[in-house]
Amino acid sequence: MDRDQRSRQQKSRGGSFARSTPKRSLGSRMGLQKQTSRPQAGQRRPAPNPMPNRRPPSGQARRSQPQLNPQKAGYTPGAPRRQRRVTQAELLRQRNRRRALGVLAVLAVLVVGAVISINLLFKVTAFRVETFDRTTPADTGVYTEDEIIAALGIEQNSSLFGFSTTEKTMQLQAQFPYLDNVQVDIQLPGTVVVKVRPATERFTCMYSGGWVVLSDSLKILRSDVSQPQGLTVLSCTLQPDFTPTPGAFVAPVTYNSLLEGEPETAETAQQNATEVLMQLLDCLETEGLSDGVTALDITDLSKISFTYQDRIQVLVGNSNRMDYKVRLAGVAILDPDKGLAASDKGTLDVSYQQTDGEIKGYFAPDEPDPTPTPTPAEGEEGEGASSEATTDNSEEE
Repeated sequence: MDRDQRSRQQKSRGGSFARSTPKRSLGSRMGLQKQTSRPQAGQRRPAPNPMPNRRPPSGQARRSQPQLNPQKAGYTPGAPRRQRRVTQAELLRQRNRRRALGVLAVLAVLVVGAVISINLLFKVTAFRVETFDRTTPADTGVYTEDEIIAALGIEQNSSLFGFSTTEKTMQLQAQFPYLDNVQVDIQLPGTVVVKVRPATERFTCMYSGGWVVLSDSLKILRSDVSQPQGLTVLSCTLQPDFTPTPGAFVAPVTYNSLLEGEPETAETAQQNATEVLMQLLDCLETEGLSDGVTALDITDLSKISFTYQDRIQVLVGNSNRMDYKVRLAGVAILDPDKGLAASDKGTLDVSYQQTDGEIKGYFAPDEPDPTPTPTPAEGEEGEGASSEATTDNSEEE
């Protein structure tokens, strides 16, 4: 090797033509391993890591860390955060939650709007009192329409829905006993309607403190110490602690001597006394006997009876087939050809039912009171004796 070749080799090794970058292996050039810089002279090599990187447990997949874009708003320098994967179920729950919140918001707006409209638009502007068949002027009995309207306690221009119609109805029923039925309603846009039916004195019932007057619906109208005249006498059993309160209703005690001491079953269950009385009144009204009835007895539901014109007592028995029994009694009393005479007095029994189910009526007239034998007075007896003595003397002469 000559001198020129040796100088060129030396220049290529340490001269100006030498490359400053270290040689890279095939694996480094392919990106399979990380190229580390060589320590310079006087520097120590870094100590090897005593805890090598462990492989993730089996069953857990490696997830790539998403890189944050530094150009986006809200970027903070630091290690990239790991984002949780949102499942389809969570997305569905979020969507349902948003829908529910939207529905609640719409309902809240509707409720607020309804309240505001009710308070601002619907005001009480008029009052009307009418009967239950909507006829005016209404028959208010002993009261006037102004008294009924004033008792409501509702002011003009107040909210139409600011009071309870049920409470107002109960208030009027208690305050006006001679109204047999009362009902308070509202009619848009601003009318308060009061429907009434006057009460009439129909029955009188005796209790421990005297007599109480009742309406057709057994409503207490008033009380009296003596028996009122011209009313139907109702015989029934009242509660032991009964106290007459005008405006309240009477509930007779139910008693059936045939079922006394026997357990009540579905077959032996009987109507209460109030239902039996209303059924009897309907039957009497249908047969045209209600105007002539002067007394009713429902003390024992197995021995129901009524009295017609204070001269004929009709024995009905129990409430079975009551309509047929009352019809039979009506024919016997009102039929001018086959019925009883207008002067007959006695007991008409329509409670007997034969084995074949047929019911026949039997009438037992009252026996007339025996005519008392006249007894002569003392003066008449003396005159008669003297006349007889005079007759005897004349004959002897």
